[in-house]
Amino acid sequence: MNLTSLSRTFDSTAIYRLPMFGDSNPALGHFVAGMSYQISKELYKMANLNIKIALRIRLANFGKSSIVLYHILEDASSGKILASMFRTLVKVSMDTRRPEPLVPEERRHYEVLLSGSEELAAPRFRLPSVDRAECFSCELVVRNIELDSYHHVNYSMYLEYSTECAAQAAASGYYSKLKGDICAFCVKKASTSHLREARAGEKLTVITWEEPADPYVLYFIVVNKDTDIFHAMFEYYQPVEFSNL
Repeated sequence: MNLTSLSRTFDSTAIYRLPMFGDSNPALGHFVAGMSYQISKELYKMANLNIKIALRIRLANFGKSSIVLYHILEDASSGKILASMFRTLVKVSMDTRRPEPLVPEERRHYEVLLSGSEELAAPRFRLPSVDRAECFSCELVVRNIELDSYHHVNYSMYLEYSTECAAQAAASGYYSKLKGDICAFCVKKASTSHLREARAGEKLTVITWEEPADPYVLYFIVVNKDTDIFHAMFEYYQPVEFSNL
């Protein structure tokens, strides 16, 4: 199971009907501002087994114009958490593409959903500075099949763009530890930040480099017309951590 398939698995729990999604007002929509994943070793061990899994979702917290959802994938038999994801959604105007504040009715709705539950905070992610001339990069062209209902690149596709760049970098020997087939390594954590949109036909540059203090941590930037539109961090398990699986 890779990050993209896990993200789509979590999407199947997105049955939370929230008024900010623009169900009753087509002038309003939402933008995925960021995600944060935590993946257990047990999920990789069990991925090819015939097990029953349970998917749960809850409201983690909300702000002036955003909400944070917490998704959990667990072993239905034991209740053990196999993976989790925080997803931050921002309410936006479809005309201006700018954030819109939650109205009192929406805030009351979220207050009811949070009543009796502990508020959870999504991990913060900030991309470190780097000399981009020293990084590995590749170019990709956005395909129509990669768009969502808003006619821009679906948020999960940026995980694929990053993984493709990592695959090319690993195959070329660019990374010091992650070499060969990047799919042979398992992602432990990942955090993303979505900054701008991209549309069909646009040429994107994907940049990657490893964390100097930990070569199992990779960073990614997706650039569109000299503007950063996506930042990400993938942390991989070291191969020795799977020696007994």
